[in-house]
Amino acid sequence: MNGWDFSIFWHVGQAVLHGQDPYSIANFFYPLPFAYVLAIFAIFPEQLAFWLWITFNICILVYFFRRRFWQWLLYVPVLHLLSAGQLDLFFWALERGISKTWRGALLAAFITLKPQVALILLPWHLLDWLRHDRMMLIRWGVITGAIWGIPVLLRPDWVNTWLHLTSAGSADSASNAPSIFSLLKVFPGLWPLIFVPAAIIFIVTQFQSKEIARAGAMLGSPVGLFYTTMALIGTAPAILLVPLSLVAAGLTLLTSNWIAFGFLPIAVIVWQVRRDRQKTALDTIRNRSAQPIPATQE
Repeated sequence: MNGWDFSIFWHVGQAVLHGQDPYSIANFFYPLPFAYVLAIFAIFPEQLAFWLWITFNICILVYFFRRRFWQWLLYVPVLHLLSAGQLDLFFWALERGISKTWRGALLAAFITLKPQVALILLPWHLLDWLRHDRMMLIRWGVITGAIWGIPVLLRPDWVNTWLHLTSAGSADSASNAPSIFSLLKVFPGLWPLIFVPAAIIFIVTQFQSKEIARAGAMLGSPVGLFYTTMALIGTAPAILLVPLSLVAAGLTLLTSNWIAFGFLPIAVIVWQVRRDRQKTALDTIRNRSAQPIPATQE
């Protein structure tokens, strides 16, 4: 385990604790408010903090999947997380706690501190609140505004600095995303043709179940990397997604293209649609069986 990503987070936390500019740390592309959260890591020595973080993530898997947690340890995004010390499983766990309360609004607001993950985890919730509970949407907006706005009092230019760094560091981000935008790696001129179907997929799926909405958001998102598919944990059985992720990793090594990881959200959508149809058919059979048999006239 190299802990490369975690090392960046730890040094950012150190910069915060020592009053230095977090954006002086190379390859740090997160919003400034999250830098203050990373100071928690820097309390401990780097290697100790890294192993505590890995242990915490394994505990997340155990908490949500109980005895089946070991199945997800072979999921490629999880393997990457354990090796590099990434944060996506933590944000996934926060999403599981979202409810129609102030606490749910707070968790949703915190997820925005990793925008590429928020683009996958939050749209279904935001649309649901817009349609059925606009007070929750207001709560989320107020808390999100506070989280992003208060650091402006400390550093007024941080948004411009962050946007500059992210735009400079993600020039090829769309072609590396686990979505239909990965086609741009092979056909760079397809951007105008890809954007419209991607937007349609993204929007239409948000009106489906949360699992389909998440897969659709991933399939239509122009941002993210292969490990962003961490968000798909639990949306389909491990027996489907784990082998498929291993095959996708192999194909990526052979082709130098991330398009194979786009098959993961497609698999989730197919599995969910098939399951829903089977459930509907089963409910129909049960309803027919429960209907009383009309009496025959003698």
